[in-house]
Amino acid sequence: MTTVPESWDDHYRNLETPWDLGGPHPRLLEALDGPLAPPAGGTALVPGCGRGYDAEALALAGWTTLGVDLAPHALEFAALNHPTARFAEGNALDPLWVLEQLDGQVDLLWDHTFFCALSPVLRPAFGDLCRTVVRPGGRVASAVFPIGREAADGGPPYGMRPEDLDEVLEGFDRVSLGPVLQMEGRPWPHRLGLWART
Repeated sequence: MTTVPESWDDHYRNLETPWDLGGPHPRLLEALDGPLAPPAGGTALVPGCGRGYDAEALALAGWTTLGVDLAPHALEFAALNHPTARFAEGNALDPLWVLEQLDGQVDLLWDHTFFCALSPVLRPAFGDLCRTVVRPGGRVASAVFPIGREAADGGPPYGMRPEDLDEVLEGFDRVSLGPVLQMEGRPWPHRLGLWART
C-alpha cells in the first residue's frame, strides 16, 4: 500500500480547501453531453473525490459512480449531500483495495485535482491504479491542472502537463485534448484530456 504523507482531512476540518469549486467541474458537465456521456450500465470512479460534487454529477448523468477519498470530513459532506453516488473512505493509490470496493473494473476514471496533488514520486502509482481498475476499452478523463505551474514551485498542486499523464498511463492512448482554459478563481489554466485503454 502506498502511503500518502499529506493529512487531507485536516484541510477539510479547517476549511482550507482552495481546490474545492463548490460544485462539479464545468468541463465535466460539458463533457457529460459529449465524450463522457454514459454508455448503458457505465461505471465510473472518482479518486480523491473530496466533497463529492463531480461524483454526483457523473451519477446524475447515468454513470454508476464510486468516489474515494482519505478525508472523513469530506466524505461526511458527500454522503449527506450527494445521495446518487456511492462513496468509500480509503487510499485511492491502493489499487487492489479500490478494486475491492468496485463491482469489477470501471468504464471511466475521472481525475480532477487528484493527479496534481500527488508528489511526482507518487505519480507512477496513478498509472498503476488506472491499469488495475479501468477495463480494456475504458477511459481516463482528466482536468489537466495547473498548466504552467513550475515544478520548482513545489505543491500541491504540483505542475501538471498532458505529457505527465502520457508518461504514467502505459497501455493507454491519448484520444483528445481540449483547449487551454482559464477558470475564474484559479491562478492557473486547465484543459480536458481523454485517454483510452488499449
